[in-house]
Amino acid sequence: MAKAEYRSSIRSKNSIKKAVAKLIHEKEIKKITVSDIIREADISRGTFYAHYSDVDSVLKQIENEELGILMEYVDSFGLENIFTNVTSLFEQICDYLGKDMEYYRMLAQSSVFNNFLWRLVEVYYDKLLELVLSQKKANNRDEANIYLIYLTSGAKSTILAWLDGTLKGTPQEIAKILGDLVKLNMLYYQ
Repeated sequence: MAKAEYRSSIRSKNSIKKAVAKLIHEKEIKKITVSDIIREADISRGTFYAHYSDVDSVLKQIENEELGILMEYVDSFGLENIFTNVTSLFEQICDYLGKDMEYYRMLAQSSVFNNFLWRLVEVYYDKLLELVLSQKKANNRDEANIYLIYLTSGAKSTILAWLDGTLKGTPQEIAKILGDLVKLNMLYYQ
């Protein structure tokens, strides 16, 4: 019985998150209500409140879960390897996002996706800055900051453009292009 309840709980949470993503696509976040979510997810009010206290708590959970998953990719990849094989990291991230493209496409049209991408960068920024300096990818801290802001902003914007349909390509094609661009920027310092 516990397994069935657990699976039911996961299904309910996923339905709620997908409903929120769809609603974000249709209206401003601030205008989304619990009633909108339960109607879209086709669940009861009690089911919603068994998992979340309000709309903001759903958004926070989506943001935290996605950030956690992306951090796992970066951690398993090894930050010290980022400049030697960045295409592999982008491949893992793009493959992950490509598995539920519709969901991420809807999230990409809101601040939710943008927020957790920036939080991901913030988590690793100081370590990346030191890595850029230690591997002589920049001559000083100011140059390293410019380099990282340029690379992270460009990668984030490219991924968002891919998710919203502006850019076409498979996860592997997007990852290769992003990896190639990072490598091209690294040539500047060699």
